[in-house]
Parts: sequence; C-alpha cells; structure tokens
Amino acid sequence: MDGDLVLRVVSDVPISDEELAEATRDLKDDLNELPGVEAKDLVTAAEPGTRDPLTVVLGMLVLSLFSYPTAKRAKKDLQHLGEIIRRYQERHKGKRVQIDFPDGTRIDAKNISEKNLTELLKSMPHQHPDSIDDEVSVD
Repeated sequence: MDGDLVLRVVSDVPISDEELAEATRDLKDDLNELPGVEAKDLVTAAEPGTRDPLTVVLGMLVLSLFSYPTAKRAKKDLQHLGEIIRRYQERHKGKRVQIDFPDGTRIDAKNISEKNLTELLKSMPHQHPDSIDDEVSVD
C-alpha cells in the first residue's frame, strides 16, 4: 500500500453497512474505468478467532495510480480522476470522499476543486517525475 491513496466514503447522515458498501462499490467501479488506475477494497487482518483471515474495511478503498503512465495519458487521467470524484459526490448526495495521501495528509474532496485535487495528485512523490507535465489545466 506504500505510495497508494486511501479513499474513504463518508456519509453525513447515519446509513447501514449495506448502503455504505453499495456507495463504495459504485465509486470503485467508476474509478476502475480509468486506464492506469486500480481501486480495490481495503482489507485488513480479521479479528482473532474468526474464520475469515481478512476483513474488508467498509467504506474504504486503496487506489493505485498509473501503473503504465505516459506524460499525456497521466495528465488526462488526473483530470478525469478529479472529475469522477466530483460526479460521484453529486450523484450520492450526503456522501463525500476523503482522501489519505501517502505522506499522511487527509483531504475532504467535498471541499476541494477539481483543479486543486489534480495538483495534489500530481505532486504525489511515488509518481515518476516525467510522467506528468508541469502544467495542468482543468476545463
């Protein structure tokens, strides 16, 4: 998970585990449509004494970015990633996405513009420095 983002779906009102799982699955499906992006459920070791060796953490995804970047493709994918998160939040009223960066920074995507989110993603240290152009513009 080193270098990956952790996305957390947060509801402004109490919801059931099933609703949270469905909302998270919708976000994961949207994110996995982007080339070079892999979103998967966050799993941890299960509680001692349970049969399942792993437990899915509800509402949380691990997002790996740009396994095969090119400069133009990565720049475009960053813009699309911000757009996907914004559209997800518009479709799922009352829910928002929090993003944990590898350096420990946490942002609430509800309070950040697509352009600023793109700039934050671009500055992530694990990306190859030549994979993204210096100038990012969001239309």
